[in-house]
Amino acid sequence: MPLAFSTLGCPGDSLEQVVELAQKSGATGVELRAAAGEFVYPGMDAAQRSDVAQALASAGLTVVTLASYVSVCAPPASAYDDGAGDGAADAHADQGANDPVLAGLLAAVELAADLSVGNASGPAQVRVFPGAGIEPCALGEDPSAEMLAADKLGASRLNAAAERARERGVVILLETHDSHPRGGDIVRILSHVAADAPVQVIWDLMHPWRHDEEPARTAELLADSLAYAQYKDGVRNPGTNTVTLTLPGQGELPLREMQRLVGGISANHGIEDPWVSLEWERAWHPHLPPLAEALESLKAVLA
Repeated sequence: MPLAFSTLGCPGDSLEQVVELAQKSGATGVELRAAAGEFVYPGMDAAQRSDVAQALASAGLTVVTLASYVSVCAPPASAYDDGAGDGAADAHADQGANDPVLAGLLAAVELAADLSVGNASGPAQVRVFPGAGIEPCALGEDPSAEMLAADKLGASRLNAAAERARERGVVILLETHDSHPRGGDIVRILSHVAADAPVQVIWDLMHPWRHDEEPARTAELLADSLAYAQYKDGVRNPGTNTVTLTLPGQGELPLREMQRLVGGISANHGIEDPWVSLEWERAWHPHLPPLAEALESLKAVLA
């Protein structure tokens, strides 16, 4: 069970602290949150990128993904990318000159490539959100014209960034999240993405589940596009789609069933041991127990 974690769970920790946590927990991979105040952030210069990449490689850690905040379906004027547009490669700046979201995506591709040069296996990867700024449609409800337009807008940006992503050896990972929480929402976007584009999906296990999509159905929908899953747990608040987060194993998500479904998809693609990555949301919920405790809980549940 290759174990990884997102640095969302240890906000403000230094690179050295993250390496120490990984070594103590037995994790061999990290999802690097790219945000202001973290040791990885948009606009890092070349020397900073190289230093981080070398330190992680020396510690035997794989960069599972660069967790960007680019929202590919967002209207250009309102898109939030956490500053990811800063530091875009000059050679490709003209591609996003009229679209800050595309500029942010191209910059995130460059950052992911630079931080992943020491990966022992697997490609460089960058996480993006749908982020259309629209409430998701209910399960079984036809998407609105506005949502369908957002699907196509997101796909057009993924297609526009595909060539540069291929050149840098980067796979763009679209997460089940926000305006597109279910597998059924994500595949609408993917239906407009070129078949040869290096685009896959992160299955955040929480979001399809809390929006009423059965895990088996999510797995079926993502069977051709899944890169890996992010694990978490929680208790659904009655009568809503909101969740109170818990330590893994103390909530209602069928984590073992989900692990089995993910493993089946991965096996069909020739991957025997897919990443088990914990996204512990302590940056947003500082009352949660420390990441180290959550990692131990996850290992106990999935052992």
